[in-house]
Amino acid sequence: MRALPSLSPAPPPPPLLCRTASRAPGAPDRDAAGTPDEDGEGRLIRCGACGRPVAAPAARTGVGGRHAHVFANPAGLVFEVGCFREAFGCRGEGPFVAAFSWFGGFAWQVAVCRGCEAHLGWRYRPRDGSGPGFWGLILARLAED
Repeated sequence: MRALPSLSPAPPPPPLLCRTASRAPGAPDRDAAGTPDEDGEGRLIRCGACGRPVAAPAARTGVGGRHAHVFANPAGLVFEVGCFREAFGCRGEGPFVAAFSWFGGFAWQVAVCRGCEAHLGWRYRPRDGSGPGFWGLILARLAED
């Protein structure tokens, strides 16, 4: 008798870092020496769809040593995501999900613009509830003054 193949699902693949992030809206400006301009000098990062302010340039933060990351989701869609400590013009929608998180130890929730409800990225919080979370916003869906 021949054994039947296992019907249990395969484990999910690890997050896929596709490439180094490029300069895109929401990514930090760099001066002549190549250092980020973190203060933003009164500029705002806005929703690319409706123009509503969603974050201050000073809210950019590094996660895993970088502000910008490029990932592919399980469906193969590629996103360049910038990390922000706060995104006052976004709100989280739906439950937090631990599966397929691009950031180890964090669960994610869809993030939408408070003005037009366009999908701008994801809100992340630690799975164990300790420490601060952050927002991972899709840089191509942002504009900067």
